Amino acid sequence: MHFRDRYGPVICCVLFVVIFVFLKTGLIVVSPGSHGPEYGLLLFIFPGIITAHVIRHSQLFYVFFGAILAIPVCYTLRILYFVRVRTLLQEMAYVGSAVFWCVMGAMLYLLIRAMVQQINR
Repeated sequence: MHFRDRYGPVICCVLFVVIFVFLKTGLIVVSPGSHGPEYGLLLFIFPGIITAHVIRHSQLFYVFFGAILAIPVCYTLRILYFVRVRTLLQEMAYVGSAVFWCVMGAMLYLLIRAMVQQINR
C-alpha cells in the first residue's frame, strides 16, 4: 500500500470536517435565507476531488470511507459547539447528502481523468 493511499481516508475526513465547520460557522455563506435549498452541500464535492487526485488506487472506496469516518466527528462538533435547530433524522439526511456529494466529486474527477487519458491516446 502506498503512503498516499494509506492516508487517503484521513485526508478526506479532515477536508470534510473543515467544510462542515466553515458552513456551520458562517465563514462560507451560500444561501442568505434559512429556508430553501442547501447549496452549501455542493462544497462537499471538493474533498472528493482532492482525495481522488491525491491517492492512486481505489479512489471511490477511500473517499467514501473518509466521508463515513467524518460523520461522527461532525456530529460531535455539532452537539458540542453549534446550535441544534434540526432533529437527528434531519441531521442524518444532511450528512448523507454531504457523503453523496463527496463521492460524486471523486466520480467527477475520475470521469474527467478518463476523458483526458482517452483524448491523449
